[in-house]
Amino acid sequence: MNIVFIAHFRNKYGTRSSKVLRNKKQYPCILYPVNGMSVPIYLKENEIFKLKDIKNIYSEHITIILNTNKYLSQIKEVQRHAFKSNILHIDFFIKKQL
Repeated sequence: MNIVFIAHFRNKYGTRSSKVLRNKKQYPCILYPVNGMSVPIYLKENEIFKLKDIKNIYSEHITIILNTNKYLSQIKEVQRHAFKSNILHIDFFIKKQL
């Protein structure tokens, strides 16, 4: 299954800015590259809904489009709310740039 996410850079970090994003139906994420620094991004809620029907999301290859760059990645970790099971944050590991 080929999943494509359209991501956006985020320039504010921390708990408060993440909460503001989630109130706007946007979810904070991080792209971890093989070499170099991590890239903070966010995904809109309609992008996150693509994950809900996938059985084993950690083994799926996901294409992330960020500006004009495309990255083949996998989900490294999904952080959920302790009681509600809502997604709070997603970490992606970049396999390669396309």
